[in-house]
Amino acid sequence: MDGSDGLVVVLASASLLLAHHGVRRAGASRGSVLGTLLVNAAVLVTLATTRPAWTVWVVAGVSAVGAVYALVATGRDESRKVSVLDVMGLRGLIGIVAAAPPPQVIGLMVPVTGGLMITAFGSDALPEGRRYRVQPAGYCPFCLVEEQARRLLGAQAAELLAEYRDHLRQGRSRHVLLRRAAPGDPWQGRLQDRRAYRAPRRRPFCQLHAASTGTDGTDRAGGTDGAGGSGGSGGSGGSGEPGT
Repeated sequence: MDGSDGLVVVLASASLLLAHHGVRRAGASRGSVLGTLLVNAAVLVTLATTRPAWTVWVVAGVSAVGAVYALVATGRDESRKVSVLDVMGLRGLIGIVAAAPPPQVIGLMVPVTGGLMITAFGSDALPEGRRYRVQPAGYCPFCLVEEQARRLLGAQAAELLAEYRDHLRQGRSRHVLLRRAAPGDPWQGRLQDRRAYRAPRRRPFCQLHAASTGTDGTDRAGGTDGAGGSGGSGGSGGSGEPGT
């Protein structure tokens, strides 16, 4: 073994580990991942054409370990950025956002795993400038989405929520965006155009949204949830109208 081969292996491995660290720092964006893949390919091809075969296997192994670590660490970092709320905490957050100076944008989405994801964009100095999650529990997440839309949009929420339910009937859970651009402007709402998400089917909902999503209001794991008969977020009689 040429002594220079060992040095090349160390330098190549270090460069790829730094590239994986860069992906973690960038939050695993599409561009950073693609850039790291290109760097890996360039380094390994160079080794394959200029150095013994064992150097390729060693560097590839080190890079694979670094990639797995970066992936796990990125997921852990991202999960720490998401604060967990209960239903009352969500309502309090929406009240804070509603009272904060604009511009304000709130995103509400029921993921396929159930529960509710909230993204509130605002000043870094304000508590709403983060991401939140309400864990699946004894409530209807779709009722929560509709409740917040009505709180901010008032009567103008009717058309938006009718469109929202149309998508639910087709098995799609859309991302609801609520926005106020400037002081004195009314809140406006729309469904995010770029993405459609599958509606969750493992959790029970209120009677209205169970029908909208094609479920029977029963948890497939067994048993029923309190959301099935109460409208989830405060409504009554399974009407799907959230309480205030």
